[in-house]
Amino acid sequence: MKLSYYIRNNIEYAKIPGKSVRSNGSVHKEGEVYLGRVIDKAHNVFCSRERGTFTYDPETRTYGSASETYSSELKDDGRRKAKVLLDFGDAFLVDALLTKMHYSEVLDAISYRNRDTLYAMIEYYTLNDKANDHALTWYEGSYASILYPNANLTSQRISDFLASIGKMENLSAFFDAHIAWVKKYATDDPAVLIDSTGLPNSIHFPLTAISNHNGKISREVRMTTILQRDSGYPLMFRINPGNIVDCSTLTRSVNEAIERGLKVDMAIIDAGYCTKPNIDELYGAHIEWLTRLPETHKVWKQMIQKESDDLRSKGHLVKYLDRYVYIKRVPIKVGTASQYEAYAFLGYDVERAADETRKVTAAAQKKKMSAEQLSERLDKVGYFVIVTSLCYTEEDILPAYYTRQLVEQYFDIDKGISNLTPLRIHHEEALRGHLLLSMIASTINVYVQKQTKKLATDREELFMSLRNQKCIVYKSKILTSEAQKKANEFYNGFDITCPISIDRSGDKLKPQYQLPEIDVDEA
Repeated sequence: MKLSYYIRNNIEYAKIPGKSVRSNGSVHKEGEVYLGRVIDKAHNVFCSRERGTFTYDPETRTYGSASETYSSELKDDGRRKAKVLLDFGDAFLVDALLTKMHYSEVLDAISYRNRDTLYAMIEYYTLNDKANDHALTWYEGSYASILYPNANLTSQRISDFLASIGKMENLSAFFDAHIAWVKKYATDDPAVLIDSTGLPNSIHFPLTAISNHNGKISREVRMTTILQRDSGYPLMFRINPGNIVDCSTLTRSVNEAIERGLKVDMAIIDAGYCTKPNIDELYGAHIEWLTRLPETHKVWKQMIQKESDDLRSKGHLVKYLDRYVYIKRVPIKVGTASQYEAYAFLGYDVERAADETRKVTAAAQKKKMSAEQLSERLDKVGYFVIVTSLCYTEEDILPAYYTRQLVEQYFDIDKGISNLTPLRIHHEEALRGHLLLSMIASTINVYVQKQTKKLATDREELFMSLRNQKCIVYKSKILTSEAQKKANEFYNGFDITCPISIDRSGDKLKPQYQLPEIDVDEA
């Protein structure tokens, strides 16, 4: 079969020709199929809104996936003017950080032929919290378009890109390379933090389901994340339908972590994982554990009833940072048959109790609580219970538990900075690709946060200051503008030197840090 080609507005299109059929005295076409814009005529590559960039074999009449190197964009015909002034500092810094962090070693594990698209999307996820619909607009006004000139950030191609990097073989190779990177350049600490979070997604596909998490009902995907305790870097993630109960995912998450070479010997877990079967599994695997119990837990209620009378005494008062807390350690039995020894720490936070008392009394007036209801609520304010397999001292239990804040900070980075939510995704592989990019961006942002703590600033201020540094694009050279004082502090803090110009006349960009030598005779 031969395809039919035609030109409209100087653009070539293709279609599968149909047959001429006479009906009711008139002739019309039947079976004609529009293929779309011609991308590569010799190799039968086309692009349409419905299919994106694809191949079609007229002999077998089958559709296929186009190579990742093909772009769905129109070739430059000279009518569209390239931008001369671009945002420079932020894109330049992220590119420099990838080299400084040795993180390209990890990115090499991701199989995707158009490396410019991969690196450009990593920059976009790191620097922006906007939807992917805005990626092309950002790219056209950023130095990233010079760094990665062959990137294809059209909406349909981004969807194809996410699905490609989200294949399980890609994800598995990335996790292995990333974990090796953390061990090599951060620490080989075997202690981990495990928690889950919901990713709201109104689009229906198999992983989206109704979730009831801590009484909050939503349609979402659940993501379980494992972080390294000492470094705060993410190690891996797993995704499950929203209706999968958190407690059922712990053993499989730990098992996969061990399979990937993580010698897990300590797990700080979310309260949702604290079930008797899970505790049995952790003891059986010789993994120490620590968690904070919810008020609804049986042990929490027992501790308040039996151990609170003498809690607020001088012998139990400890100081943690700028807070004073009463803490009492009590040996307990845990497990399905109460066969394991553990320790419960009953605590009373003085400052928190005062804050909660004000909130409860204010709510009591609005909701017109009875005296009995108010008294019951006030009896619980300020108390908390931490349970662990390790015999911490009363002074050491809070520093040990509050390393868990790293998980909360990571989710804040992931959701607020690194473009994790909201989801607008239709397919599981595209979801994995999206989460993979978010994890890469979060790793970069965790690295940045560690460094900016030394600079007494925050990440947003860093990238906003750097974005104000522009560059002027000439045919063979790029001239950078002066960096503001704050931006220079950031460059110095990361030990990165900003070039005064960049030579783009050859195949590779060449940064220049001094004025070029001038031949006096030629001048």
